[in-house]
Amino acid sequence: MKRMQVLGALWIVLVAAGAQGQIQQSFFGMGAVSGADLPRVSYGTLAHPPMAWTMIEGTGRGVFDFSKIDPFVYGAPQDANGVAQIDLSLAWTPSWAVADQSKCAVQSSGMVGCTIPPDNMEDWANFITALVGHYNGINAPHVRYYEIWNEANTSPFWTASIKKLIAMAEMAYPILKSDPYSYVLTPSVIWAQGQGKTFMASYLSGGGALVADGVSFHGYPSRTGKGSKLPVPLPESAASTNAPIQNMVPAFRQVADTNGMLGKPLVTTEGGWGVNGVSDADMQAAWITHYEIVQAGLAARNNLQFQTWFTWGHALSGTIETAAGNPNRAGHSYQTVVGWLVGKTASPCTNVGTIWKCGVAADLIVWDTSQTCASGACTTWPFTVPIGYGHYVDLAGTVHTILNGTIALGVKPVMLEP
Repeated sequence: MKRMQVLGALWIVLVAAGAQGQIQQSFFGMGAVSGADLPRVSYGTLAHPPMAWTMIEGTGRGVFDFSKIDPFVYGAPQDANGVAQIDLSLAWTPSWAVADQSKCAVQSSGMVGCTIPPDNMEDWANFITALVGHYNGINAPHVRYYEIWNEANTSPFWTASIKKLIAMAEMAYPILKSDPYSYVLTPSVIWAQGQGKTFMASYLSGGGALVADGVSFHGYPSRTGKGSKLPVPLPESAASTNAPIQNMVPAFRQVADTNGMLGKPLVTTEGGWGVNGVSDADMQAAWITHYEIVQAGLAARNNLQFQTWFTWGHALSGTIETAAGNPNRAGHSYQTVVGWLVGKTASPCTNVGTIWKCGVAADLIVWDTSQTCASGACTTWPFTVPIGYGHYVDLAGTVHTILNGTIALGVKPVMLEP
């Protein structure tokens, strides 16, 4: 057991080292909502199947049914030790575990989930024990990431105190860590006009930092849903109604560093343009690629271990899947930039006015946020290419020769090559 603990710790060190240098495949998380429809794009971490406690033990105390979660775990990427690179969010207390049914509701899964802790905390401990006992590398693959709760600063998921959430984490942590391959994440939070930072700071400083290996938040630069203006701004835009992604990541880095988790990894287990946030196919391609590229440039400086696009398909939020089950235009563009980034060192993106530049090893990714696309047509403007680049690659993967030192640059990124 001691040897396995050492190996697990070594894996964490190696991942951190990778995040500080070359971008790894594991950096690219992808959300999925159906175990029968896993992503058909390159990714390294699978995130956010249905909430685990209600899906596994929702029908009654001690009645454990892993059949809804197993397809995600078995289908997730695995590391060299066979550990499933997946994030399981443990949220929603089953209705049988609480007397106050006013805090419970029927969820989209059909299960009844509640936003308060169980009346008997032993019910929680027994669930966590059963979870680790099932995903033990024998009955089923080990699970890499366990997220204590989902969007804990929002009333659809949590309505009790932060203190009670910390108590749940304190009980779960030693059980989860009995698996030497497990990595325990804080509850995730959303930005919510900066309230997510305040919630996380209180959680960590109240004792949560002692029972977490990484800090989880959801990276939605703009609000969507009822009353929101659509389409949402580009993820790096100062007009973002939550925060531009290049501001959000360092903000949570500071919260972690000043509240007991100095230098420990950040992760986003959801993120994207949100519910119906962007509808034009070309602008979707621009949006998702900006989002991935900018965060890749933030990875080393902020120890952003992975970030997750939500979601591959079968949901309104950020879907990049066609009706036939294949990547749509945004999905193919995402695939292109993964190829641009994996195995290379990415530098933080910078901008002068509307021109964004992101260094990736010897290459340079550029785009112009003043340009746009609509109904299949995209505007461009002449861009003078820095000296030293002779070719560029577009999001379709087509290589072009740079003539006369100028290219027609639009909102969709291109990669300049020597």
